[in-house]
Amino acid sequence: MSPKYQIHYFGVHGVVAVSRAMLCIAGADWSQRSETFDSWPAVKASTPFGTLPIMNVTSESGEVTVIPESMAIERYLAKKFDMVGSTEAEQIQVDVALSLNNSLSTYWIQRVMYAAPEATAKAFDELKTSKLPTWIASCEKVLAKNGSNGHFVGDKITVADISASALMDALLPAEGVDAVLNEKTAPNLFAVKRKVDGHPKYLAYRKSDEFAQMSEVQSKFVTKFGFDMKKIHVVA
Repeated sequence: MSPKYQIHYFGVHGVVAVSRAMLCIAGADWSQRSETFDSWPAVKASTPFGTLPIMNVTSESGEVTVIPESMAIERYLAKKFDMVGSTEAEQIQVDVALSLNNSLSTYWIQRVMYAAPEATAKAFDELKTSKLPTWIASCEKVLAKNGSNGHFVGDKITVADISASALMDALLPAEGVDAVLNEKTAPNLFAVKRKVDGHPKYLAYRKSDEFAQMSEVQSKFVTKFGFDMKKIHVVA
């Protein structure tokens, strides 16, 4: 019997989008426990650090390992499912790509999404005029060096590919982002996204009612940027 995985988070894509994608692509036995903002206060004290996400891993023997923190969960799953590169050199390249993605993701979350209202507009403008174009140029350079094959490293899906695709999911719905991030400006990044999103097991999840419901909740939660979640789907 293979391990069972449970993702404990809110009913949005959020910071576990990468982990959910890895679980799907790996064909893992996994489930979700979703909190609402109303249910969360009663649960908070029972979590390791008073935060979500948490992943519970139940082994074949029934032993449960509790893993808090989104980055720790991602690293665990990437190693578990062999999505970190096949050689030491590839692992370094994956880490470099992840660092590029995480830098932009951190800016998006801390400086734009959850910044004070008076700072949001300026930060969002800087994202579109500076931060995002820089990220695109860096990623396109790395992807071209790897042969423009839809992967940051090698010829199979790694956590670096999934991270970039999830970041594009987070950014593309925001008004005006697709004028900067599109097939013309970032052809290699969109090739990555098609590879990741087109994986049969992940594509089935993206077409599920559960995924659609999370998109709906997320679009209602984030209204200040005129979110259009339909923009995240590049694979029919």
